Amino acid sequence: MKNCLTMSFNGRKKILFITDIFSTMAGSERNITQLMTNIDRKRFQIMVACFISGKLAQDMRDQGFSVFDLQSGGIYTIRGIKNLAFLRKLIHKEKISLIVSYHESSDFYGLVLSNICRVPVISSRRDMGYKAKFHHRIAYRFCGRFFDAVITVCHAVKNEVIDRGWFSVNKVFPIYNGVNIREFDNKQNIELLKKKNGIETKQPVVGVIAGLRKIKGIKYFIEAASVISKRNPEVVFLIIGPDLREPGCTKEELELVARNLNVSNNVHFIGRRDDVADLISIFDVAVVSSLSEGFSNVILEYMASSKSVVATNVGGNPEAVVDGETGLLVPPGDSLSLADAIWSILINKDMGIRLGIAGRERVEEKFSLEKMIINYEHLFEQVILDKNVISTEL
Repeated sequence: MKNCLTMSFNGRKKILFITDIFSTMAGSERNITQLMTNIDRKRFQIMVACFISGKLAQDMRDQGFSVFDLQSGGIYTIRGIKNLAFLRKLIHKEKISLIVSYHESSDFYGLVLSNICRVPVISSRRDMGYKAKFHHRIAYRFCGRFFDAVITVCHAVKNEVIDRGWFSVNKVFPIYNGVNIREFDNKQNIELLKKKNGIETKQPVVGVIAGLRKIKGIKYFIEAASVISKRNPEVVFLIIGPDLREPGCTKEELELVARNLNVSNNVHFIGRRDDVADLISIFDVAVVSSLSEGFSNVILEYMASSKSVVATNVGGNPEAVVDGETGLLVPPGDSLSLADAIWSILINKDMGIRLGIAGRERVEEKFSLEKMIINYEHLFEQVILDKNVISTEL
């Protein structure tokens, strides 16, 4: 990265985050709230504008943060023009120094506002682009060069967006997600936690934390459960996450998959829970069965909890999980390989303990929340000071 530290960085700089959704806690929302609550507030102040808000937005307002609701609608609609007028006025009134945009719609609002208001803009890319529509892909190829910087959650996402021709290689900065490790120093009684959740003390527990969406590969997790249940009918499988009502992947449809495979008694849909750290603590094996990933926060939470991880070899997963050292990697959409990897840990407790300890050490070394915040602060400072910032490793 070009060294701009000799330039003046006096006073607190205000940053406007623009995001499509800020309603419930998910990947982007977690990243935004982590930055809002942990960034050095003597140097930066973060405000958020969102098209879809909810409880999370109100919770952040209650904590004293500025969160603004925008009108839904395309950038060239009447609502879009009203949004631009509101944001332009906000940028000038608050003397915003930097715009950071999340998701496709917000990216193009950010670009337009950057040009209107002469404020640098950063795009934050959180996934492998699987949701991008045709017109988004075309727009990025023509407009991606005009972002002052692009943050990707891992090198896999960086390589993907560069290969697609969306952004210049020297403008893309991988910054890994971070986890507050102390939140997962769980010292509660595992036996009592199991009993509280209706699980017998001696029953092995395999868990996956994910919203019910096709991309999360829950169907393959259930198919793997059916294979393992034939080997040991005492194993309990927990699916923790909200039903997002995606066609083909609703709770009812997945429960039907479990019934057809005769594992309804083993597979339990827990829904959204706030006590995630407690639930992870009762896992014997922690699973990510996704068909595509950017960089999974859940994997970091598993490893911070010293749990052995089985994850699909997609996106940034292999940048978090070192196969055979901190967990096991399997091909996506392969329920038998998933089952075999989970089973190998269930029958070899020493291996599970070893993988869990190594995973915790890796999180402490590479994926702490503190390290993530420092990297973001450094990049924000550089982009504000010099629009010609050049990418190197952070």
